[in-house]
Amino acid sequence: MMGRAWMMASVAAGCLLTAAGGNAQAAEDAVIIGLLDDLSGPTADLSGKGKVVAAQMAIDDFGGQVLGKPVRLLASDHQNKPEIASTQAREWYDRDGVSMITGMSNSAIALAVRAIARERGKVDVIAGGTADSLIGADCSPTGILWTATARAIAGTTASVVAQTEKTWFMLTVDYSGGKSLEAAALEALKARGATVSGVARHPFNSPDFSSYLVQAQSSGAKVLALSNTGSDTLTALKQANEFGIRESGMNIVGLYFDTTQIKALEDAAVKGLIYTSSFNWNRDAKAAAWATRFMDQRGALPSQSQAATYSSVLHYLKAVKAAGGTEPGKVIAQMRAIPVEDPVTGTGWVREDGRVMYDMYVLKAKARDAMTGPLDLVDVVKTVPPDEAFGPVSAECHLKS
Repeated sequence: MMGRAWMMASVAAGCLLTAAGGNAQAAEDAVIIGLLDDLSGPTADLSGKGKVVAAQMAIDDFGGQVLGKPVRLLASDHQNKPEIASTQAREWYDRDGVSMITGMSNSAIALAVRAIARERGKVDVIAGGTADSLIGADCSPTGILWTATARAIAGTTASVVAQTEKTWFMLTVDYSGGKSLEAAALEALKARGATVSGVARHPFNSPDFSSYLVQAQSSGAKVLALSNTGSDTLTALKQANEFGIRESGMNIVGLYFDTTQIKALEDAAVKGLIYTSSFNWNRDAKAAAWATRFMDQRGALPSQSQAATYSSVLHYLKAVKAAGGTEPGKVIAQMRAIPVEDPVTGTGWVREDGRVMYDMYVLKAKARDAMTGPLDLVDVVKTVPPDEAFGPVSAECHLKS
């Protein structure tokens, strides 16, 4: 099933790329959505191909057309390079008639595409990047941020754990997304009266964390916080287990971990890990049914950013229908006016700064022998309402009324 679903999505995207290049007629004959993401790099399992499947599921669930026009999907690999993402975004908006770009894992990519979209007055719906500036200094009148910000993810985790654990060591990937997670956690720790014994920054897609783990062990901290994502998080957890980090008296928290990663780790490396997620597929029967449908097509459970991609595309199509077309200002107005409602998000809304508001979940990874099925991987430590998770509109956002 996985191969067939991915092949179908790829073929659809590939055919459109051939037909749309330099042809303005394509934009008149179809509503074209661009998915720009990591299709082959270190975050591909959490984003990439699974986002293509999720976006196509949303299109299919909407009926495959809107206002009498077929809805088509373009997909491209940004290779985690902002310059590649910027070039592709310009071509899609200017040449290929793309009305909305989504995906954009990696905050540097999201910021690059946001700049292009804002310059051209086009719609971007970020279902990947987590930088808080996307709803702060880099907010946009035609931009939406669907994925949770660093504040909501890392800040929530740090705030909950710091109620009992007061000394921390931060291990951070050295790019904007990792630094945003770190900053959000530091703010929450300060508010809880916790202290940071040290900070170590590692290169993106690092194969060896041994020197950083030695620093963490020697710091005397009680918590090792991983401010990284994707394969970096998995490698750090595996090597932390080999180094006996927990046996030395340290707990480990993931400041951007995904439930889908649990199965990629040995029980000893992951059980008891606390992290925060925007998607809990055991929230209710509808969420579980959607996750099962995704798994049947993709061959793997959906990540939170893949779930966000489904929700964002579905809501965008509802807004296009309500707006009577793809004119960016009218569509964004409808995205803010229409409640967000789907099996992934449950219920939510789009705030004036483009922030999508929904519940967040503090989760704890179960031990293998406590799991009862393929969806039973975590316990819910706390459900956090959106106003608490995301906080008020930033004073740095010029859209604030």
